[in-house]
Amino acid sequence: MKQTEFSGAGCIENLKEILEKINSKNIFLVAGKNSYRTSGAEKILSEIILKDKTVTFFNDVTGDPLIETIIKGMDIFIESECDAVIAVGGGSVIDTAKSINILSSQDADPRSVIKGEVKIVNMGKPLIAIPTTSGAGSEATHFAVVYMKKEKYSLAHEYILPDYSIVDPVLTYHLQPNVTATSGIDAFSQSVESYWNVNANEESKRYSKEAITLILNNLNTAVNEPTKESRANMSAAAHLAGKAINITKTTAPHAVSYAMTSYFGIPHGQAVCITLAEFLEYNYNVTETDSAEGLSMTEVRNNIKDLIRLFNCSDPAQAKKLITDLIGSIGLKIKLSELNITSENDLKLICESVNLERLKNNPRNVTKESIAKILESIL
Repeated sequence: MKQTEFSGAGCIENLKEILEKINSKNIFLVAGKNSYRTSGAEKILSEIILKDKTVTFFNDVTGDPLIETIIKGMDIFIESECDAVIAVGGGSVIDTAKSINILSSQDADPRSVIKGEVKIVNMGKPLIAIPTTSGAGSEATHFAVVYMKKEKYSLAHEYILPDYSIVDPVLTYHLQPNVTATSGIDAFSQSVESYWNVNANEESKRYSKEAITLILNNLNTAVNEPTKESRANMSAAAHLAGKAINITKTTAPHAVSYAMTSYFGIPHGQAVCITLAEFLEYNYNVTETDSAEGLSMTEVRNNIKDLIRLFNCSDPAQAKKLITDLIGSIGLKIKLSELNITSENDLKLICESVNLERLKNNPRNVTKESIAKILESIL
């Protein structure tokens, strides 16, 4: 499926034209509890664009998309007989809307679809995704994260990709520094992981490189002294990062992060970035015997060298320092102990809960033992 994209300051006004094009009159609107108002989206949508529409508003969205929330939303969505879905918010909001939309169109139990026991066969209603953060890139992907009993699942199908994305940086102007930091560093991690990914191609690498350059030049400013330019560049970078992982998916840092979020309540971007520098070094030290299937040691190393040059660094050690300095400069932590992960049992829980699917995308084979060593090194 192909997506129609709108980007740039003020592009949210295109929503009116989109709704006319799809002839929508009864809208299911999924939004964040607070971000819908603080981003300015509520004023724009309710007073200008949606004033003559029937709108069913759903904002019972949690920090992570939970199956209970999705089923609740499905019940309301089906009962309301809406003809389109609009998602306005961060990654969790957009993922929740994606799941509600696609699962409501299937005849099977949603849990069976999420577990992969039943395939997705039916399209959902037209979906318009409008991010209010610059990080997840969910508006650009055909995935949707769902948590069931603290275990992370990922729905994946071309029908899940939103039909329209509206990336308007104006909606990020009032983001708090901590949200700007965690969402922005998530986009950075996605871009880096996509570049060294076993599934990377020329298109995904192009998106990754553009995103990385924009983030390195704008994230610190967007967090600490935000300008309209830095906000616009971070919005563009996050969308590019989303397009990159839509091709490749993510790798080891994301795989290791999910247990940190589920069991320790660590925000996703913080959980992802804390191992990024270590995995860059780990992947660079690949050997002929442990490179991922289909990739040679030389290919893996050359990809990491590309990243090091893109960072304007000379070697892996300097690149590691650049990453940790960036993380620290935006107020995030670089040690697990700073996040109340302190014991051997904590590390064991994380290792035992690693998302194996994401590990397959890493360019160097990863074992539980290698994860344990990395976690111990940043304790």
